[in-house]
This record gives sequence, structure tokens and C-alpha cells, in this order.
Amino acid sequence: MNISLTEFKATVLKALLDFLWSQWSALGVAGQSAPEERRVIDPEPLLLLSLTVCRYDARLFDEILDWLMVNGAFINVQRLKNLERQLDFQCKPQLSAVSELLGQKSSYALKWKGLATAHTLESATPLFFMQDGKPLPLSADYSPEFQGHGLLRGPLRLRGYSQPFPAHGMPALLLRLRALLGVNARCELLCLLGASDEIHPSDIARQTGYFPRTTQNALAEMARSGVVEMRSGNREKKYRLQAGLLDKLLRPEGQLTAWVNWAPLFRALEILWLGLIDPKRQDLEPLLLASELRRLAMAMRPFLGEAGWGMDLRDESAYRGAAYGHIFVEDVGALLERLHRG
Repeated sequence: MNISLTEFKATVLKALLDFLWSQWSALGVAGQSAPEERRVIDPEPLLLLSLTVCRYDARLFDEILDWLMVNGAFINVQRLKNLERQLDFQCKPQLSAVSELLGQKSSYALKWKGLATAHTLESATPLFFMQDGKPLPLSADYSPEFQGHGLLRGPLRLRGYSQPFPAHGMPALLLRLRALLGVNARCELLCLLGASDEIHPSDIARQTGYFPRTTQNALAEMARSGVVEMRSGNREKKYRLQAGLLDKLLRPEGQLTAWVNWAPLFRALEILWLGLIDPKRQDLEPLLLASELRRLAMAMRPFLGEAGWGMDLRDESAYRGAAYGHIFVEDVGALLERLHRG
């Protein structure tokens, strides 16, 4: 049986868009109902993945913009910039255009202006595509914020239906901590401390995108509060929460905080999607297609490993010839199912 890349792309796109709708809906985006999300949502990598994939769902793209108009003050723009650079997310022109928009029209404009001039495409291209890959039809009236970055779309007409992020529940925990403590690294640190019995500063830095020195200094200061405890051993320091003090906030159901290392996982998913729509991978014979899917798996694997999902793709070297194409399709299907299941 030959693989239908067209059908596979459609399946992957639907799964990704359904997942993105569920994550954004849990944070207050108006739109379709979605299954309950019980994990902490990390808004910066979520935005970076969405700016790539939601070019195939103009409605969700604009609902995210609408949400940012209401909640963008609680996005950590410096962290957003760091993650985009460190993991090489491919949404750079979209991010610059969105930053320009927020820099002009939001009540917290100043924090976004530094990203607005970062990236512009050399030649203009449509921003939105239909799910079959064809460009969404355009009028001659373009949005200047996006056109200035080489992205063509119609005038922006936001509905204004998005709500402030929820004041309760696990999905909005990180945003709620920022509302309480300010937009700073300590909010992610508390999430990671809540998700672990104890943790090393380098592990926190790796999972949050902050510099190791930043996390080390913040943890050392937090330990002086009595809420965070430090244990020394084997020439290293590990940190943990003092039992019971913040359980109602971070562990309301008596279990560790449901934190996922989303950033590298989302970069792997971006690689997957951009790889599947790459023109050079279309209309290939099964053997050549399997070879290209091997390359795609190899590009995804380091990021999946960093996220703790490395076992979701089987070793491509164990399968010969065109047979690997079916293995890749099966593995991606299982990965996307796990993504939704939590």
C-alpha cells in the first residue's frame, strides 16, 4: 500500500489545528468548544507554533490576535524572542508583523516594539492558505501591518470576543502567576518546582529558555523566602518547594503540577508540518518519499528528545526502503494522539 502524502498532510493539519484550538480556548479565545485541557499551557511557544500552523486557519489566527489585544501584557516578550532564536522557529515574519500590530494598537505597546522590525520577507507572499494548500483569495486592500513584512492579507477586523485568561484552573496557571508576581522568570520556576520533587537549576533553564545564570540567581533568592528549599550534594544544588505551602496553587489535586516541556515539542511539530508541505517532498515515488520522511524524523528527533518524547519516533535505521514511510505515518499518528490525550 502506497502512502498518500495528501491524505497524511490533511490528517496532520486537522490534528494540529484541533489541538491549537483547544489550547487557546482554554486561555480565553472565543471559538469552538474543545476537550478540557488539564496541563499548564505555555503561551510563548504556543504562539510561535500557532503563527506557522494557523496560516491554514485564518479564523484561529485572528482570534489569537484578538486574545493578544486583551492579554498580551502577560506575554513574556523577551522569552518569546529567546525561544524563537534558540529553537529557530520559522514564524519570524509573522511574529514581526504581529508585534508591529500590538505595538501600534494595544495598551501595552512598548514591550512589543522591539520585535516589530526584526524580520521581513524579501518578496511578498500570501499570509493565509486554504487547507488544500492553495492561497486564500485576496482583495487588493491589504493590511499594512502585515504587508510591511512581506505578508499579504485582507484588512484586519477583530471581533473583540476574547476574554481575559481564566482566574482559576491548571491551563492558565503560568499566566495567573504572572498576574500575581509580574512577568518574570520566577513564574516558570514555580511551575517547574511544582512539577518536580526536586530539580536542578540547569534543568529549569533548559525547559524554560532562560539563561542558566538567570535561573540560578532567582532560585538562590527564592530560597531565602523559606518557600523554596535547597539541598546540596555531589557538588550540585537542587531545589524543591517546602511541603504544603503552595500546594493549593500549584498542586490543587494533590499531584505534581502538570507541566510539559512544550517549546521543543512544538518546534518538532513545526518541523513536521513545514516538512510535509515542502514542495520537494510532493509527488515522490514511495522509496524517495520514505527517504525524505527519514530526513524529517532525524530533524524532529533532537527536539522530541529534549521534550521527553523521544521514544515516540522509532529508529529509522531499523527499517529499510519504502517500509519506513508507513512506520513514520504510524508514529506521527500516535504522537498526535498523545498530544491530544495529555
